[in-house]
Amino acid sequence: MLRETSGRTAQDLAAELAGLHGIDWASVWAGPPQGGSPEFRKWCERYAWEPQNVERNLVVHSRSGGRWTFESNGNWTPVFRLTHWAWRLVAEDASENPALHDAAASAWPEFLAAAESVLGPAQWSGAWDAEDFPEPPERAFWADRDFRLETRDPHRMAFWPPRGEHPGQAFFVLDQAVSFRSWGTQEPGSSVIVLKVYAPEGSKRRR
Repeated sequence: MLRETSGRTAQDLAAELAGLHGIDWASVWAGPPQGGSPEFRKWCERYAWEPQNVERNLVVHSRSGGRWTFESNGNWTPVFRLTHWAWRLVAEDASENPALHDAAASAWPEFLAAAESVLGPAQWSGAWDAEDFPEPPERAFWADRDFRLETRDPHRMAFWPPRGEHPGQAFFVLDQAVSFRSWGTQEPGSSVIVLKVYAPEGSKRRR
């Protein structure tokens, strides 16, 4: 039986994106203050983020109930990416892999439409084998052509570059992965839809 394990919906993704409106991105990329300090609590309370840990990468719950990871290679600062798992489907038996592919294909347009309802039309969206699949503006944003054609990852993707001249504006990437096991008949597979938010090129972000 196929199981969706995130407990999230496309409408939840729209709510998460709406909750990012008005964020001071420069302060996000700079990273949080020391965990547990008054400054840290103020930094989180500004956006109603509830911290879930004070070690390695900061993880918070948003006011909409979503889980966000502030990825910084375990150093807290600077933050180079925010990650939010919007959807995850798993098969319990390898015989369900074809149904998993069908469900993944059905889920993608729903989540893409939810993201576009907040961010506007994506600059590009498509599947792994699209002839016009773009190269990433920065290497870390998504896989290059050779890796993508070998692994089919990202399986589907859409992106929204920064708009306006405000410092630190974010680069949004929504992608769907389908696990390698999903393409065979020996092991049960899975599929995820993940929202990744990057600092734009030219910012103070460091990998």
